[in-house]
Amino acid sequence: MPKTLLTALLTLLTLSLTLPVQAEDGDTLFNRLYADFIKAYNESNSDKAFYEAADKLSDYYRANGKAMNYYKTQVNICFYDTEHNRPLDALKRANKMLEEMTAEGVNAYSQVYLALGTIFESRGNTRMALHYYEQSLNNVDPDDESLKMTGYSHIAYLLMLRNPNEAEYWNKKYGAGSSNYPAYRQVYLFLESMINFAVGNKHGFQKSYQEYLSYHQQHQNLDNYGAEALQLAEKAFNGEYDEALKRLESGDCGDLTVIAAYDMRILVYKMMNRYDKALEMAQKRAECTDSLNSDMLFLNMNELNTQAGLAQAQTKAAKVRERMLIIILAMAVIIIILLLFYFHRNRKQRKELKQKNEQLSSALAMAEEGEKMKSEFVRNVSHEIRTPLNAINGFNGILNTPGITLSEEERSDMLARINENTQAITNIVDEMLRVADKESNKLYEKSEKLFCNQFFSSILYGYRNKVSASIELKYTTRLLNRQRIATNEDGVRKILQHLIDNAVKFTSKGTITMHSELSEKGDQLFVSISDTGKGISKEKQDKIFEGFYKEDSFQQGIGLGLTVSKKIAHKLGGDLTLDTDYTEGARFVLTLPIG
Repeated sequence: MPKTLLTALLTLLTLSLTLPVQAEDGDTLFNRLYADFIKAYNESNSDKAFYEAADKLSDYYRANGKAMNYYKTQVNICFYDTEHNRPLDALKRANKMLEEMTAEGVNAYSQVYLALGTIFESRGNTRMALHYYEQSLNNVDPDDESLKMTGYSHIAYLLMLRNPNEAEYWNKKYGAGSSNYPAYRQVYLFLESMINFAVGNKHGFQKSYQEYLSYHQQHQNLDNYGAEALQLAEKAFNGEYDEALKRLESGDCGDLTVIAAYDMRILVYKMMNRYDKALEMAQKRAECTDSLNSDMLFLNMNELNTQAGLAQAQTKAAKVRERMLIIILAMAVIIIILLLFYFHRNRKQRKELKQKNEQLSSALAMAEEGEKMKSEFVRNVSHEIRTPLNAINGFNGILNTPGITLSEEERSDMLARINENTQAITNIVDEMLRVADKESNKLYEKSEKLFCNQFFSSILYGYRNKVSASIELKYTTRLLNRQRIATNEDGVRKILQHLIDNAVKFTSKGTITMHSELSEKGDQLFVSISDTGKGISKEKQDKIFEGFYKEDSFQQGIGLGLTVSKKIAHKLGGDLTLDTDYTEGARFVLTLPIG
């Protein structure tokens, strides 16, 4: 694995954070422990040697009450795990740090966010990496210049080949503080040169590259970070495309990550006007990020399965194990379906683009959109399953801990909560299976005659105990009380319950209103659910019925509810739409035939 920007800056970051401690106490033991840690990180080929050195240094900081230095050492361990392709270990360590900081009241969140950013960057998930890097900067101590500098450089590196204009903004902030630190300065000049390469500015590249070379002549002790990548960029600008591509293909690209190497090959093909090759390389890049994210997902799934097995052994609930196996198999099937669909679609696009190079821009945009949707799907499903599973594991731990005496009421309450969370996992799988056409072929026969006002109002007011006191539930109607409709009760109930669940989720105060009326011709029934919540932005209104799409990526759910509801509405002979003229929140309208 190539040496990353993270490795180049890590030692400087650690020195700037720990040298003041050395100067203050002159502790010989500290000097030795710190030196062993740096040597093990940069030189040792043994994981055992590194972790032993890291644990000793961490114990020293704990024993001497130096909490911030302890957490920064833990972050460095996360970096080590990430660089050695152990992202799940790094993620678990980051979560453990958050728990310890919360318990101790220590604010070191910027370091943890920085570690999380590097984890997601190593998996090719640009969006999540950028989110956590920005969170790190938002939480950093204003006096901690070294950590701010590290955040700037990570964002600039992340975006240098994919969004060079944005990368230039962050690199300028980084360069403003790099003048007095040679190792920082060489990284700044490297990033500036690569940004010029990404935008095709040959003159700017030559100027910054010459400055990079001159700077290294003045500072002989630098490690020539980025030299190989800049040599490849120079060859491309000089028309030596085949040589540059050959080295990139072989992995001889110095300090570029695997993902950055793909991005550079795409840019070289564009310089050659080989847009068909550029699209082919974009496809391979997407497949690489798919593989990296899938590895992390299945590691996560294996861990969840192990935890579930332990909980089932303790509670003798064989059905929980069966459901967990179904979850894993269902997710594997869905991922395979998505990948096959994605590969089929892009294979067709590649054939078309051999004849129509002018369509490359839109095709690349479609490929990037598919990549984002899959990344969001992996993150959402993993989070949604882990939350109830952690609850199951926790309650089972309490129930099976020797020495804890529980009343019958407490024991019953915990068992009820275990059943609720088990049902939550089952619901997630059921929802995915419906979209994957495992259950979406279900027929919804019009076998019932429902009294509209009685049926609709009972569904709405059934949420009285599920909403806060600041939310008012209202049912209004223009229907006569004897008005009936021939439809399927179960299908209509599922649609309305999902719409009300959404309204409750996104409304903190105000009203949630259900309204029913007939069309002018009297052959259709309209049922609307309106709320006074945050609403749906205009640019995202045309996407909300797409599978796995979510208005807010960090809200609970996996983005399938509206897709399933619209399918059911079609099976009932009607439709489900968003009222784009409503501006006080969100309003969905269910249309159903009367007979």
